[in-house]
Amino acid sequence: MRHPLLYTFMGFHLNALVDQGEHLDYGETTLFIDNRRVIPWLHEKFPGELDLSLFSPDELDRAERYFESMANAVDAERKFGVKKNGLCLLIAYCLEAAQREEKQLY
Repeated sequence: MRHPLLYTFMGFHLNALVDQGEHLDYGETTLFIDNRRVIPWLHEKFPGELDLSLFSPDELDRAERYFESMANAVDAERKFGVKKNGLCLLIAYCLEAAQREEKQLY
C-alpha cells in the first residue's frame, strides 16, 4: 500500500473513536505498544470500529515496529503535547508517520 495511507487511514479511525468519547489509559497503551500488540488490543477494545483489513500482516507489523520505536525514542508530552489518552498518542504517532518519508520510519 502506498505510504502514508496506513497511517492516515488508521489516524481517521482513531480520531473517530476520540470523537465518540472513547479513551485509552495512557500507561496501558504504552505497554501494548512496547510489546508490539497494540493493533490486536485495539481490535479487542473496539470490535468493529477499527477496520484495517485493507492492510497486509506485514504492513501492520511495520506499523507496530514504528509505534514501538516512537515510544522508545520520543517524549510524547514534550513533542506532541499528549500525556493522558492513549488514543491521542497513537493519533500523534500516525500524524508523525504521515509527515515522514517511509524510509525514515523503520
